[in-house]
Amino acid sequence: MRSGPNLNRRLMTAALLGALTGCNSVPGELSSPLKAQVVAQLPSESPGQALLVRWWQLYRDPQLDALVEHALAHNKDLEAAAAHVDVLLARLNQVDAQRQPSTTLAYGLDYGRSRDDQTLAQASGQRAGAEWSHAPEFSLSYTLDLWGEMRYRLAAARADADAARALQDEWRVTVAAQTTRAYGQACVYGFAAQVQRRSVQVLEEQVAVTRKLQRAGAATALDLARLNGLLEETRAPLPMFVAHRQAALYELAVLSGLPADRISQQSCMQTPQLQAALPVGDGWALVQRRADIRRAERQLQAATLAIGVARSELYPRVTFGALLGSSASSLGKLGDSHALVYSIGPLVSWRFPNRNVALAQVDQRRAEAREALARFDGTVLNALKQVEQSLALYQGEQQRRQTLEAALDHSRQAFDLAARSFRAGALDALQLLDSERSLVSLQATLAQADLRLLNRQIDLFQALGGGWQRNDQTVPSPLAILGAKP
Repeated sequence: MRSGPNLNRRLMTAALLGALTGCNSVPGELSSPLKAQVVAQLPSESPGQALLVRWWQLYRDPQLDALVEHALAHNKDLEAAAAHVDVLLARLNQVDAQRQPSTTLAYGLDYGRSRDDQTLAQASGQRAGAEWSHAPEFSLSYTLDLWGEMRYRLAAARADADAARALQDEWRVTVAAQTTRAYGQACVYGFAAQVQRRSVQVLEEQVAVTRKLQRAGAATALDLARLNGLLEETRAPLPMFVAHRQAALYELAVLSGLPADRISQQSCMQTPQLQAALPVGDGWALVQRRADIRRAERQLQAATLAIGVARSELYPRVTFGALLGSSASSLGKLGDSHALVYSIGPLVSWRFPNRNVALAQVDQRRAEAREALARFDGTVLNALKQVEQSLALYQGEQQRRQTLEAALDHSRQAFDLAARSFRAGALDALQLLDSERSLVSLQATLAQADLRLLNRQIDLFQALGGGWQRNDQTVPSPLAILGAKP
């Protein structure tokens, strides 16, 4: 990392605490005064290198790139999230369409006699006859949005759709991280299995040599038994290494949407390593980039707009309507001006008995808005916590691995010296065995440290919020890289 972890944590703290100062107002978008305030708080030596959108490309592994791109395009959870976005977009269109006038066209045809015909017949002393009756009607109604109810509903529906998009972006971040994590696990366990097999092979050769020495009287049965014990101890982790690798490959198959048999069994036997400096970027970019912060912001906006929708129930509703019909008794008289029926005018309705219900709904929406505000604050604080923890743990794991690597180098040197001393007769077999046991143990420990370091890197990338952006799509790597046909 080009900048120290303490500097990076100061950047994140300044940006996110600056974001909290804007939480007491209803957010539509993070305001530019807030951005200016955060930028002013950033140190002058703020690193200018922004976080790479496709951060997994920092490993420069074509197979990993192909897997992540395929997962982002075919993952089933992402498909479900995209469908949910479409549902809310359709709802947004529905709310928008409700602002337009509504029309009704009806035509009724029946045979018989009405109450009016029967009354007229009784008054005139005649018998009422049955006849066909036609009832064409066209009506138009339009509710005047005097109190902004439809505007509030439309804005709230748009905020819900934006929140769903942000949730979809969160899923993209998660899928990219999980795919990279599963790929890294497959690589690390494959590499660990290779190292363990080499150690087993070396020990098997030593057992064979020691058995010959025992027959010649140059080694004891105790030496052979101890060496056989170390051999079995070294062989014991192999089945679990293979099982963990297989489990990681199945995880990759589910995440990427590929059949299990299309994930190459011979792929990636080396631990992925960052091939470039890990760029963190500045704190303001974090506030803009985190999809969960954008989702909580839109949810707060929707909850606040719901107060306006509930408050509109306290006021009268004015509906403008028009009706055009005909009272003709036959098809030939439908166009007769004497049969024309029409009405036009406003209708004012006000539900006085339900006013207490409307007031209670307003109070409920206000409480929900306060809840959404608290959730927004919590989301920002959680983002700060995740970045702080990820930076600290990554730094610690990096230092731990460096120490283990140095210890492994010393253990190799010690084993080489012990082997030479044993061949020269200056060291007994038990001391050589202890030196070899230490070397094998450190090799396995370093492999686990590689896996933990990779997981810490992915945690940090996930906390920084990269991987969901779709405005710079690149051409996905061909699936042939995965060892399978597309």
